[in-house]
Amino acid sequence: MRLRPFALAEPESVPEAIEVLARLDGESRVIAGGTALVPAMRLGLLRVDRLVSLHRIEGLGAIRVDRGALEIGATATIMALAGHGGVKSGWPLLAQAAGSVATPAIRGSATLGGNLCHAEAASDAAPSLLCLEAQARVAGSAGERVVPIAEFFTGFYETVVGPGEILTGVRVPPMPANARSGYVKFCPRSAEDKPLVGVAALVTRDDGQRVSEVRIALSAAAPTPIRARRAEAALSGEALTEAAIRAAADAAAEEADPLSDLMGSADYRREMIRVWVRRLLLSLRG
Repeated sequence: MRLRPFALAEPESVPEAIEVLARLDGESRVIAGGTALVPAMRLGLLRVDRLVSLHRIEGLGAIRVDRGALEIGATATIMALAGHGGVKSGWPLLAQAAGSVATPAIRGSATLGGNLCHAEAASDAAPSLLCLEAQARVAGSAGERVVPIAEFFTGFYETVVGPGEILTGVRVPPMPANARSGYVKFCPRSAEDKPLVGVAALVTRDDGQRVSEVRIALSAAAPTPIRARRAEAALSGEALTEAAIRAAADAAAEEADPLSDLMGSADYRREMIRVWVRRLLLSLRG
């Protein structure tokens, strides 16, 4: 389908973008990479009167390490994130997840901010950020607020970003010392597809090789990306034995609330959650 006509605003600063959003009438949307928004407009799923583009806002695509934390601008592309040396060395879980998104062509256009604001339940990036306990920066006419990523997704394709607000960036704290981490996705149709199930995990162990900290996050397991808290509780304080890992995988499957769609039924997704949580945790034992 052809795009219906729309107006385009190209502000050059975040305050200007917020001001533009405040005075626009009709249905307005913020656009960065457009890899999710434009197809939805073409299909008629969204009727947008005006787009507010962020591509002229200087510095909004920056990726930098600041006092041990990772600062990612909202318009940083997924490809830049996956290939950034500082991300790969300090936050390999995020680099791995970013490198799993779709195709190189899409990664080169898609932005982290757009990915998060699209709030796709089957996101590759979101589970890693949940495990890394990232924070989102949201700016609006009342100023900036910082939202833990665990509170960012509020429902099916919904976030805390309200009308007139813009996600400006994400802050990722340092990974725990000696942590092992990984991300796996199961795509029954194509490796470049969105995951039927995505699993991220971060594990640290004490001197006795018992789990001192564990974070497990899932995508396509509920209406939003989620932390698997019961699975984490099942593994905390335990050695990474086959039995403990199986118990954690069972707990993750039980607490999931997956949807059925053309890719698979809810029951099939729940079983795949069990399989892929177990596989990932086994890989982190070594």
